[in-house]
Amino acid sequence: MSSANITLKQLRAFTAVAREGSFTRASEMLHVTQSTLTTSIKILESEIGVRLFDRSTRAVLLTAQGTQFLPAAERMLRDLTESLEELRLTVTRQRGSAVVAAAASFINYVMSPAVMEMASRYPGISVRMREETTEGVCRLVLGGDADFGVTTLFQTVPELDSTLILTDDYGAVYHSGHALAQEDSPMPWSRLASHTMVALHPSNGIRALVDLHPRIATRYKKPAYEVGSMSTLLPLLQRGLGYAALPALAAAPLVTAGLKFKPLRQPVLRRNLYIVKKRGRALSPSAYAMLEAMTRAVQRIDVHAQVDVAFNEARMREFAG
Repeated sequence: MSSANITLKQLRAFTAVAREGSFTRASEMLHVTQSTLTTSIKILESEIGVRLFDRSTRAVLLTAQGTQFLPAAERMLRDLTESLEELRLTVTRQRGSAVVAAAASFINYVMSPAVMEMASRYPGISVRMREETTEGVCRLVLGGDADFGVTTLFQTVPELDSTLILTDDYGAVYHSGHALAQEDSPMPWSRLASHTMVALHPSNGIRALVDLHPRIATRYKKPAYEVGSMSTLLPLLQRGLGYAALPALAAAPLVTAGLKFKPLRQPVLRRNLYIVKKRGRALSPSAYAMLEAMTRAVQRIDVHAQVDVAFNEARMREFAG
């Protein structure tokens, strides 16, 4: 017996005859000729090597081997039908999942409204957001644990496809009552020298760009206070502890919370945010729907002198391949 040669058509013919107890009724149910149905059963019996039916002028009955085979045949057809339905629901975006790893600022300002759109348009698709550092985003995408990611890249990663999403300028973020509020805007880095700096951990791409810039003085790379996340940074700045040097998009939620942002110059420091996916890997329908929602959310970013958006629908399609 060669199971590799058994076809879906033969299984459907067998189960139909078994249920109906008649070649005539089974052929009518399947909308095929009786001769076609008979041929399918004969080929199936030949492949298996046993008779499946006892035929007489009055009835068609299952043999012992046919009775034994029927549950398995029905199970195979049922599993296939269910799998095809799951696939249909996935392709039509009625069901599925998407995992996106991104920098915290991008999640707050772009991915959150994109997820709200997904919840409205595709309620059957579940979305998981992973807040990660640059290293973490790349690791999750390369490991297949995230469909795509958004992060700062310090060097080209050959195993990743990447496209620039936006560029934003760094500025000083501080409480409205801080002495920096009296400075001109934009402001040179040198005016920060006498003030207390609060910074993110060096593993964060926002901090790493400051540390790596050759024209930024060492004093700005050795903060008095260091925190692990933006959520920890906010209350310290709100209490007037000091200032933080952040890119404009990352600073946006803090500005919304009442803090001030003043662009920094001499030198100008800019952050590039890229979207990345595993090279040559096509996105699932669910992940592609998430990418579309993200693209629309990027286009809705408020016009900001310190943020230049590079991503659009054309670049999205090119990235997705």
